[in-house]
Amino acid sequence: MKRKTQIKSKLSVAFSTNFPEAYKKFTLKHVNERQGSPETVLAKPLTECKIALITTAGVHLKTDRPFDVDNPAGDPTYRLIPAAAQEEELTVTHIYYNTKFAKTDPTIVFPLPQLRELKDKGSIHSLADVNIGLNGGILDTSNVEQEAIPQVMALFENEQVDIALLVPG
Repeated sequence: MKRKTQIKSKLSVAFSTNFPEAYKKFTLKHVNERQGSPETVLAKPLTECKIALITTAGVHLKTDRPFDVDNPAGDPTYRLIPAAAQEEELTVTHIYYNTKFAKTDPTIVFPLPQLRELKDKGSIHSLADVNIGLNGGILDTSNVEQEAIPQVMALFENEQVDIALLVPG
């Protein structure tokens, strides 16, 4: 990580900690707030559903290329994380939140073991082998919206995912 990016990260974390309302307005200025019911209603019981995780916390396998946090526009790519991935195989690359605890325990932003427990208890049918790590520090979301998200949707459709559980970073 470049020195400039390290400084930017420290400033971002300090800004979000000390001025949370201003930070929220800055980071959510391009988001359209929705009111009312969810867009999709679950068509079958959870016990029959295949669940996939998708996070914007910058989670990826240690063997993957880290997200490009030096890119001023943000890294619009995604990383595939198999359902069998263990905590010690995961890491986090992100500059817009303090990743200290997420690097120590990635399950706080990517709860694969907890979903495996739910599967073992019969609370959900299965966990998808296609789980997604994104870096949420993207100021221009057009590349993600036009390229990465359609690709992720196709992966989820091919895997027959019923529910995508979003865990923000």
